[in-house]
This record gives sequence, C-alpha cells and structure tokens, in this order.
Amino acid sequence: MALLEVKNLKTTFATEDGLVTAVNGLSYAIDAGTTLGIVGESGSGKSVTALSIMRLIQRPGRIESGEIFFDGQNLLTKSESEMRHIRGNDIAMIFQDPMTSLNPVLTVGEQISEAIQLHLGYNRRDALEKTIDMLKLVHIPSPDKRVKDYPHQFSGGMRQRVMIAMSLSCEPKVLIADEPTTALDVTIQAQILELMNEMQSRTGAAIILITHDLGVVAEVCENVLVMYGGNMVEYGTAQQIFDQPKMPYTQGLLSSLPRLDAEGHERLVPIKGQPPNLLRLPPGCAFAPRCAYRMPICDDPVPLYDFRDGHVARCFLYDERSASQRPIAVETAPRVSLSDVAATPQAMAEKQP
Repeated sequence: MALLEVKNLKTTFATEDGLVTAVNGLSYAIDAGTTLGIVGESGSGKSVTALSIMRLIQRPGRIESGEIFFDGQNLLTKSESEMRHIRGNDIAMIFQDPMTSLNPVLTVGEQISEAIQLHLGYNRRDALEKTIDMLKLVHIPSPDKRVKDYPHQFSGGMRQRVMIAMSLSCEPKVLIADEPTTALDVTIQAQILELMNEMQSRTGAAIILITHDLGVVAEVCENVLVMYGGNMVEYGTAQQIFDQPKMPYTQGLLSSLPRLDAEGHERLVPIKGQPPNLLRLPPGCAFAPRCAYRMPICDDPVPLYDFRDGHVARCFLYDERSASQRPIAVETAPRVSLSDVAATPQAMAEKQP
C-alpha cells in the first residue's frame, strides 16, 4: 500500500465571479523512500494540492470531495487537533518563500525548538540541543551561535536550510517541498537538493517536489506528475516523461526547456495561448484550445490511457475513435531525451567559473 494516496481530490475557491476549481479530480500515490516531481504552469493546481494534503486550505477555499490517505487513514476525516499532531510530525512542508514562512520576531532556534517540544515531547534544553544538531545537519556554520539569530540575519539559501531543518526535525514520513529552490542561485540550488537527498537517504521519507524547473525534476525525481487545469494530464517515471512524452502539453513543456548543449542561438518554442480559466473549465480536454492536435472528440471528457509500466496520459490522440479526426501525426511531436536535459542546478553549477 502506498504511503500517501490522493483520490479524486477536488478543491475550489468561492469568488465574486464564481467558483474557481483549482484542483479538479486529481489522483496519485507515492511510496516511502521515493521522490515525486509535480510540474506544470502557474495556476495548474500544484501548490493547492499540497495545501489540501496538509489541510491548510482556508476560506474562501474548500475541499469539496475526494480522499487523502496517509498510512491507510483518510486525512479528510481527521479533526483539526488530530491534524495539528500530523502536521510537522508525520507530514512536513517546505513553503515557497522562507522569509514569509518564518516568524520575524522569533529566533530560528525558538521556532525549530517549538516544533520539537510540541511533537516529540522534549524539554526546552533537550529541544535546543536537537535544534543545534539539526542546524549542523543542514550545514549552517556555527549552529550554536546562529541558533540565536533572527530570520533576517540569514541569506536566502540559509533561510531555506532553516526551513528544511525545521521540516525534518521530527523526521516526517512525507516531506512536501513547494518550489524549495526558487530565487536561489544555481550553486545554492544544487546544495539544497543534495541536502534533501541526504535527508531522504537517512530517514526514508517520501518527497513530493513541486517545481517549475524540469532540469531539477530530471536530476532528483524517480516519478513525474504533470498537471494542467487542476488535474493530472500525464504520469510516469522521469525516463518515460522525458524520453517518451505522450501528452502534447508535456511535449510543449519539454520543447520550451533551454538546453546548455544547444548550438548557436536556438529559439525556445513557447506553448501558444493562455492557461485555462478555472472559473469555466471545459467539459473535455482543458489543453485543447492551445493544442496543435485538437480534434472534435477533445470536447468530450478525456480518460487516462495506459502505456504500460505505470505510464499514463490524458489525451485522445491514443484513442481508436480519433483515427479519422487526427490532424497531425503523433510521430511529428517534439521529443527531448532525459540525457539531454542539462539545465540542472548541478550541471549549471559545474559550468560556473
């Protein structure tokens, strides 16, 4: 049984203009000791999915339906007091901006110690000792001194390390990292990712990595989930997604990826059009208005098509009924090999003078 399983999750937000469907029937699972990358454009529902798992959706947001199983228990049936025990203890989250996630009027030591005392029952002295050990573990120099510093006294990369130390202080079974390397230079990105890998090797935690950076995904993730319009449009191993993408949206993401080995001044190939209006999602494929392969059948609800070995995609191109409607041969779609994706923090860091 999977450690964490999301089934038919639907999360909405009530606005003056209507109901925004941020997550629309999403399902996936992750096993212990593995890393799942969730990718997609801004507004595709990646962060809302993570907040739904943590039960941190606040009004006007609402989890309308679905199930979220952790260790066989449905988190959506838990009380708020039960969720407070689970958050930070069993499931932890690294948020996008550590400066806004950390309390500016408390020292980093106080903030990490608070979680340790709350979840592990340590007294103040033992919690402080463990806090120093955690700061040392995430490679913060002079941790016994820096434990008394405030968030503004740390650089962006160091604040992210503090967030990782806080998230891992109770050795959670699931770590959700929402854009953990955003706004960091490539050398620091590489260090943060390596740190997360070290933590996973030591604790066996499952990691959900939410990111726009496909290079990072290619480097650290075993499996990849591609989201669009609040739902999964493709899922598979990193090898499958990068070497044999099936969904035109996935192909578009890979075609827009900069290549360090490109000769001359090759132009990036953008995905034309705009992301879907979540107030009025179409009944069929949400990507159809931007898709070069659009067919009449795309206006119908799209099932998942199985390509074996766990690789699935939500696209009518692989339906026998679309044979007479297909405007462009599938074989003409762009392809990017996993080995060609050189825009990783590690690769870029190696090229730094």
